Amino acid sequence: MVMKVGIITIMDYTNYGNRLQNYALYYFLKSKFDCQAVTLTSYAQRPYYNGNYVAWLKDQIAKKMCMFPSIAEKRFGSNITRWANFQKWSKKIPTINYYQCEQLPCSLNDQYECFFVGSDQVWNYHFSSSRFDDFFLKFVDNKKKVSISASFGVDKIPDEWKKIYYDGLKDFAYISVREDAGQSIVKELLGKNVPVLLDPVMMLSPEEWLRVSKKPRVDCSKPYILKYYLGCEAEEDKIDIWAQENGYEIYELLNEKIPELYSAGPGEFITLINNAALICSDSFHCIAFSIIFSKPFIVYDRRGKDTYMSSRLDTLLNKFGFRGRWKHLLKEEEYLACNYEFVKEQLQIEQQKFKDYISTVLKKVDNDA
Repeated sequence: MVMKVGIITIMDYTNYGNRLQNYALYYFLKSKFDCQAVTLTSYAQRPYYNGNYVAWLKDQIAKKMCMFPSIAEKRFGSNITRWANFQKWSKKIPTINYYQCEQLPCSLNDQYECFFVGSDQVWNYHFSSSRFDDFFLKFVDNKKKVSISASFGVDKIPDEWKKIYYDGLKDFAYISVREDAGQSIVKELLGKNVPVLLDPVMMLSPEEWLRVSKKPRVDCSKPYILKYYLGCEAEEDKIDIWAQENGYEIYELLNEKIPELYSAGPGEFITLINNAALICSDSFHCIAFSIIFSKPFIVYDRRGKDTYMSSRLDTLLNKFGFRGRWKHLLKEEEYLACNYEFVKEQLQIEQQKFKDYISTVLKKVDNDA
């Protein structure tokens, strides 16, 4: 019998990492365990037009016109074509939306054998607390509650939040986290030792990712450096000068002045990383994909916002022997010297841990059914 699994995660049609990790978990469960995996989301993730018919119609037209991006951008602007590109790519992920519900309905409990919450920052009180009933799986039986590489996104939980987290986590049948800091948080709250697992994006091979990639609207045949900053760009960053001196173009994602890059969807994101000569980023998933494709990368501190998130990158870099890839630790002659000799073997070990965890969970669920 095919096992039905519900996936609960953050749904963000503006964030590459969120869409890619969601796809990766769905694809992995389907291809490796023959599960019927479906992502479930409640009212909090309504489309941004939020009931406005004119805005809805505009979005539908933009989706159709994305086949002719320059025309769509002239008419609607880069923000809407970017959103439409994310929406279009995300159709690869089976999803059921419960827009009229304040939280996911308890009736789902009888429709799925188990529920996986993760891997994104589902337990980050800074921006996920409005959906904690969903992310703590309050709507299902305790034996069906499973977290998969779930991220707190912070180093510690403030005292005023600890009871909420304790009540939310204490009845989980299985807990796994994505960062070492998350492991420490669970240990403090519950007294349990839980595994630290890879983000699901690292469970897919480069070839599997390239199958869902898309050709960008910029020239990827010439050498370029890809910059992707979720915070503010470093004020004293000299990478532009270094790039010019060494004959590299600069491709900067999230620069609204360059619509060909700004409106790129997750498929283009994969290709842009795969073809880059060097990646500069403060993004966890951008660095994760750099490692997947064995690309040289430079890690930047998050500036201006969300500066508490360094634990996510610390765990990733430590796991694969890249502690020295932080910008402040690198010399210019080391920018392109990224050693991947250790990574292949370590990645296989970590992938097996992830696979064993899911296998254990699904066998136990099947036996309890």
